[in-house]
Amino acid sequence: MDQSDLVSVICTVFNQEDYVLECLESVANQEYGNFELIILENGSKDQSPSLVKSWVAKNDKLNIQTFFHDATISYCENFNIGLEISKGKFVIDLSGDDLICPEHIMICIAKLQKNSSAAFCFCDAMLFEVGKESKTFYKRTHEGKLIHRILEENLYTQIVAGNPILSATLVFDAAKLKAIGGYDEKLSYEDFDVMVRLSREYRAVFSDHVGIKKRIHPKSFSKNQYLPKASVMLPSTLKVCNKIKSMNKNWEEDQALLKRVMFETKHALWSANFDVAVGFLELAKSLNAKGMEYEFFRKWSMVKIDLSRLYVTLKK
Repeated sequence: MDQSDLVSVICTVFNQEDYVLECLESVANQEYGNFELIILENGSKDQSPSLVKSWVAKNDKLNIQTFFHDATISYCENFNIGLEISKGKFVIDLSGDDLICPEHIMICIAKLQKNSSAAFCFCDAMLFEVGKESKTFYKRTHEGKLIHRILEENLYTQIVAGNPILSATLVFDAAKLKAIGGYDEKLSYEDFDVMVRLSREYRAVFSDHVGIKKRIHPKSFSKNQYLPKASVMLPSTLKVCNKIKSMNKNWEEDQALLKRVMFETKHALWSANFDVAVGFLELAKSLNAKGMEYEFFRKWSMVKIDLSRLYVTLKK
């Protein structure tokens, strides 16, 4: 295949001493050879910095740039530093605790080269956690075939309403990602917002392969999204939902947003993040929310019954 296009792998590292070497090795073992690796070490308090330095010294034949922050900055700000200096036509956002399968970059770049109007390519991932059976993000048969067709059409509405894409699998068209300003540094996390903004302006393509091995562990973002009483991510989700309201163009898109808002309200209430729950309910009201569920949530937000201990137990 054509490997003339440079790919920028931006690897963000923060307190991932148990995982980062395996992550970096997965980049070095790619079948697609034309890549630059930009490692952004975000002020870790463990041995991550020294492990990164040692690995880079042993792999000096690779095209690598490193940045070591003395103090931790936000994830979005950190990634944007890498995006600004990246030279690749395509960009990958890689967390220091995940793994890239050897053929992932090659397959995705081939897809994007054939679909120049697409802002990103996405695929399936293997989710793995210590003590639990691994599973793919998309449901598959025992033979490995997808059970449901993955729709590339109307992605904006799909992303607003639910979670049809695992962001760790994304390979971006760098010019399009830069054209929308990269990640929003006012947010605590990036994926929901950036996928919404890109899918509003551009199309995307799906590749039926498992390209990422996504590690689930207690410190991962997904485990702390609805942290009881102190979620850092929920206020950002509310900001994104308010953005979406201003971007929506029709009733169908508003209904997709209302579905998302009611879902987030439920989890905000269960996790006793009452202030942000009120914000979601105000947005739901502006979307003409009605019915028993909305009224129940509204009353719950007023009396502030704390069920967060039960919530944590049920989530285990």
